[in-house]
Amino acid sequence: MDEEKILNAISLDKDVDGFHPLNVGNLALRSRKPLFVSCAAKACLELLLQSGIDLMGKHVTIIGRSKVVGLPTSLLLQRHHATVSVIHAFTANPEEITRESDIVISAAGVANLVRGSWLKQGAVVIDVGTNPIEDPASDYGYRLTGDVCFEEAVTVASAITPVPGGVGPVTIAMLLANTLDSAKRVYGLSDSTP
Repeated sequence: MDEEKILNAISLDKDVDGFHPLNVGNLALRSRKPLFVSCAAKACLELLLQSGIDLMGKHVTIIGRSKVVGLPTSLLLQRHHATVSVIHAFTANPEEITRESDIVISAAGVANLVRGSWLKQGAVVIDVGTNPIEDPASDYGYRLTGDVCFEEAVTVASAITPVPGGVGPVTIAMLLANTLDSAKRVYGLSDSTP
């Protein structure tokens, strides 16, 4: 399948996932407003803002540079004047970079990648990873875990999202919000319409 061909075929007004090249491009240009932003990126931002986390000037490390989470989250946080570092598979010394961060957002897809020793005391941790690992004691033979070793990180972090039950439900809420915005736009409704 040709990913670009598929993305370009999606109507910009209906791109509730925020993956259309124009939405991503407009997110990158601070002078423009995208119609939609990636739901996972919006979820990360919403969790931070609703928790009263001040982003201006904060050092944020994002682990993973995917089109779904890493890239749009880094662009969105820069709009809020955060200083953003993106770590990927070829980054030298990811532990050292992460240890300097006020906020760590992990979306690498590697179970328990981020250890407690990777975190600065008092860091805020958002774990976007959802990784199945074998668990014979589970009814399904597996359980879900995040990219962050929760048991270690919880002793260091000032706030941390669980997996499951953290970012996922908020991502779904952001998808519903984008869908509602799309419907309002298509039908010419404004926010003030009852």
